[in-house]
Amino acid sequence: MELVAEAGIDPNVAHRRTFSRYLICWGYHFLQSRKKGLLSDKDLRLKHARVVRGILKDSPDFFTQHIAFYLDGVSFVHKYNPMNEAEKAKAQIWRKKGEGLNVTAKGTKELAGGRRLHLMVAVAYGKGVVLCQPYEKLNGFFFAQFIRQHFNITFAKAGPKAQRKRIFVMDNDPCQTSKKAMEALNDIEAELHRLPSRSQDLNPPENIFHLVKMNLEKEALERKITNESFEQFRERVFNSFQHIDTEVIDKTIESLPRRIHKIVALSGGRTKY
Repeated sequence: MELVAEAGIDPNVAHRRTFSRYLICWGYHFLQSRKKGLLSDKDLRLKHARVVRGILKDSPDFFTQHIAFYLDGVSFVHKYNPMNEAEKAKAQIWRKKGEGLNVTAKGTKELAGGRRLHLMVAVAYGKGVVLCQPYEKLNGFFFAQFIRQHFNITFAKAGPKAQRKRIFVMDNDPCQTSKKAMEALNDIEAELHRLPSRSQDLNPPENIFHLVKMNLEKEALERKITNESFEQFRERVFNSFQHIDTEVIDKTIESLPRRIHKIVALSGGRTKY
């Protein structure tokens, strides 16, 4: 309302909700000021959803009994004063959907401020978090080594699946789908169920990452953590992953068939967790 006062308009004449109503009528919404990017090709998501819908007709339990685990990477930014960071208002601005966002194939890896903790995380139905491994730099050579070093153990933790297949879900990050990585998968006789670009809503770890970040902020406020080293932050992150309820992960995985049908109905549009 400072802008209203500077414009010479009496705040008593027009309230905030009046301006909000007109902005909404003009197509604006109070949305996050930063996003990773835009979904630029819905056709790929729609094609993927239709293929999976066909699989679900023959195997309704495909996501729970055929997929061993769901893999994704995440980065957490260390702040020396996490309580102060948690108390900050989340950046939001008035804009139209899609306005001011860059159309990119991948989201940016640049994160504001602080040292990064990079993790490769896998979740499995009925087992919870079965892999939570830190890494420094992701490229094709590293991920091929990562597959050979960790995947057999991760498949074992996930337990046996239908027809003894070793299927896992992962997005199509070029580093993770490089020639070297695919050769490593063949060596351990694993099968990739690849997700199309910009499909976080189809990869359950994405929901878990959001919950972990919320838990970290909540913990910082409750414990009034005003000074934290990177090692302490790292320990809190790992502890938060260990305490994610298996039931929460299971419900997220169980929602995937419904999401697939909704994506088809939305012609490739996104769904929400």
